[in-house]
Parts: sequence; C-alpha cells; structure tokens
Amino acid sequence: MSSPTSSGAPPSTFSTPAPARPPRSRTWIIPTVVVVVVVVVLLAALFATGTLRLGTSSSGNPALETFSQAESVASGGASGQSGGTWFPVFGAALATPTALLEPESNITSVLDSINCTVSWPNGEPTSVEIPATPTGAAVGAAAYWAFGFKNVSNALLVVTVSSGTASALVLVTGSLCEDLIEYIAPFPSGVVDSPAIVTAADQAGGSAFLTAYPNATKVWGAVAGAQFGAITTSPVWLVEYTTCSIPPYLGETGQVFNATLGGTSGAVINSTSGPAACTISVPSGILTGVPIPGTPSAVRKAI
Repeated sequence: MSSPTSSGAPPSTFSTPAPARPPRSRTWIIPTVVVVVVVVVLLAALFATGTLRLGTSSSGNPALETFSQAESVASGGASGQSGGTWFPVFGAALATPTALLEPESNITSVLDSINCTVSWPNGEPTSVEIPATPTGAAVGAAAYWAFGFKNVSNALLVVTVSSGTASALVLVTGSLCEDLIEYIAPFPSGVVDSPAIVTAADQAGGSAFLTAYPNATKVWGAVAGAQFGAITTSPVWLVEYTTCSIPPYLGETGQVFNATLGGTSGAVINSTSGPAACTISVPSGILTGVPIPGTPSAVRKAI
C-alpha cells in the first residue's frame, strides 16, 4: 500500500448543494456500502457489461475534457430534463485506445436486475458509442464521460458526455432504487479535478503500470458520498487501469492498477497493482473509513 500523497494542485470549484429530503421515518439506515455498490453497478452497466463490439468513433478528432469541464456540459444536458433541479452525484470517464459500442440491452438488463424502472429521455437507443481517447490526451482528460444526477424525488438521471456533447441517456426510478438514491449525496464544493487526481494516482504506481501496459483501458471517476440527515460522508475518487478485455471473458485474469483518493484532498488513500480476476467489483480502498451502520445511533458512532 502506498503512503498518502497529495497532488498539490488547487481543487476545482463545484458548488451544487442539494436540499436533502428529510429521511423517512424508519428504524434502520441503509448502509453506506450499499449506496457505493449501487453506484458501481450503474457505472458497470454503462462501461463494462455484456458483449461489446469494436467500433469506429464518429469523430476523428474527439473533444477531450476533464471532470470539471465534462460536469459543466453534463449539467447543461440535465437542466433540460423534466423533474426539477438535478444535482450531480457521481461522474466517471472511460478512456479506451479503440472505440466501442455498448448494446442498450446490456444497460437495461443490469438495471432490471436491481429492480429499477428504466426510461429513455431521448428514446431507447440501439447502442451507446464510446469514442476512443487518443494516447496523447492530456492527463485526466477523456473523450467519454457519464454522470449521475438526482432530484428531490430521488430519481437518477444518467447523462453522457461524448466528444464534448451531452445526452440524457437513461432515467432510473422505482421505489427500491429511490430508497437507495435518497442516501447518495450531491457533490460539495471543492472537489479536486481529474488532472490532479490522475497525476497523484500515477505517482502512486499508475505511471509504472502504464509503462508496462501502454494499451491498458483507463477509468477514473468520483462518487460524491452518502448522506444521513445532517451527516454526510466525504467524496472519493477512483482510478483504475486494466489489461482485462471489455467485457472480460469467463475466467479471464489480467493486470490491474487501482487507486482510491480523497475527493476534496486529492490524497491517495489506497493503491494496489498486480494480477487480478477480470470481474466488476468495488475498487480496493473505497471502503476505507466508510461506516456500515445498522441504526441511526450506529451512524453517529461510526462517523
């Protein structure tokens, strides 16, 4: 495990405090870990499930954006959707050396498996295109991003930013998902931008990994945290580089580097590198310091 490392770069300025809906009267609290896993599942549905076909990018020179730039574009795309004000709660980039096509059925099947109601604001697509990010892209910039936004009714809107263009992809509702989304916090101000995050992760072993595996797929993203009434956990950043196929074939193993960093500090919390099974899982270190309460009193003790 590497020691904490600060990027030294100034944080970006996000300012999207959302009015948290008062918690429902109940004798228990959904654990933070469940909230984290739901976000990971949603991102996995977009990025790494089912059968992907190699494709060609629609843009020979795609726009490459950092987290803060893509979040601004995605927020503009969300603002045109019904449901009131939308607050960003997670965002992730997928940087691949070749363009990919993700069949829509993959996204639907994963969301259906957790009993969500899925609708398509712009009509149900046949597939979702993920453009390639050139190897010479600036640190922390990518051609493809996906952001999650919640409203006061705890619906979740996923907006993609592909080559600089925002598109509302899918709206997730339903009582079970809304119960979980209720506990996902919006981004606070001061979230560190992706160039500083990726730089810190690279210094913690990412650069050495990419030197050894220059064609690795790269993923980096931020999760805003969880909220329990007046208590809110801190955002975290995740960075992962992998040689695994997309999607992985049964029994595949590959080389993987991952790092977890503080969302507002940019400090490396945990990083690992080495062989791993090519499966979708919560990245190593994300649960460091995350409370897993069973009751409101346990929440207060764990924070």
